Amino acid sequence: MSFAAATCAAVLATLAPVSLQQSSAAAEPAHPVAGHTAAHRAADVITGHATELYPEGVAWDPTRRAFLVGSASQGNLSVIGQDGSVKELAPSIGKVSTLGIRVDVARNRILVAYSDFWVRQRLDVGDQPPTSGVAVFALDTGELQRRIDVAGGRERTFANDLTVDRRGNIYVTDSVYDTVQRIGLDGKVSPVATDPRFAADIVGLNGIVWHPDGYLLAVRYDTGAMFRITPGAPADRRVREVRLPKPLVGTDGLGLRADGSLIVVTNSIGAAVGVPGGVDAVTALDSDDGWRSAEFTTRVDPWPTNGPTTVAVTPFGDYALSGQVGELLAGRVSDLITLRRIPTAAAPSGSPTNSPSTPTSPTSEENDR
Repeated sequence: MSFAAATCAAVLATLAPVSLQQSSAAAEPAHPVAGHTAAHRAADVITGHATELYPEGVAWDPTRRAFLVGSASQGNLSVIGQDGSVKELAPSIGKVSTLGIRVDVARNRILVAYSDFWVRQRLDVGDQPPTSGVAVFALDTGELQRRIDVAGGRERTFANDLTVDRRGNIYVTDSVYDTVQRIGLDGKVSPVATDPRFAADIVGLNGIVWHPDGYLLAVRYDTGAMFRITPGAPADRRVREVRLPKPLVGTDGLGLRADGSLIVVTNSIGAAVGVPGGVDAVTALDSDDGWRSAEFTTRVDPWPTNGPTTVAVTPFGDYALSGQVGELLAGRVSDLITLRRIPTAAAPSGSPTNSPSTPTSPTSEENDR
């Protein structure tokens, strides 16, 4: 995997506009909207181009009515408009990958997990110690406000994804560590749950969401095991494995819908780094017992665009991001970024579905913020 672009500025390109639809229930933002046109219909596929950006994480920004993405190679933060335009919001924060992203509207924050786990394996990072943390940016300006270290001096660290609860506590997964960590509003880092089932040699615990009923859902990339994590519960009941119809190997990002169902994005990207078994697919799950078990409700397998990594839930539906991270891992070059809307209708396994989905409301997680 070439990370030669880790210290380069992004070269941004804009596609011709596509038809858009503004939600009638949404108020106009206070500042200009990237790629926003009021009188058109939301696109099923949004395509953008940015030289060697390789975004892995995405979040919907309701204030800009646009998508926010990080960069596996450049360590910056960008805005992708509904027309596919790409514009840098915050410059690189160093020789790191910017990965999972959450928008905390209530506190005017953009929260970004970052790590040099992949970078240091392919670039000379000098005397930089193993680095993982959460970067906090001002939502309105994109200004970096603080960086919070979660590596704690460990020799191996890989902060990969994060989520936030109603009170503003941040929860972070580290894909090679056995502990999910919490960051309070004061910036203090503390362990939430430690379990030997979390740790891995390469990519273990990855996607994570906060459920409004007071617990976390997280999934391992390499085994596809899902866990319900209840902060504050007795140690012997804090972590429970969720019973699934089958493991969701290759799980990268998660999205919780307003109706309580969970979107799980899986991919085959890990095969390039020794973690085989994943497939490019998007699965919706639901639970009737408080996520002690779950059932698949819809599944698109294979996903029409290679290498989906995560999902953003918007007023126009759920969009899976394919930022060509697999190309980066394979040492190839691409500038393509694809956001594809997830159909709500079920599709037979093995049959891609490209029909438009019905727009949905923002997720409970987004409403918490």
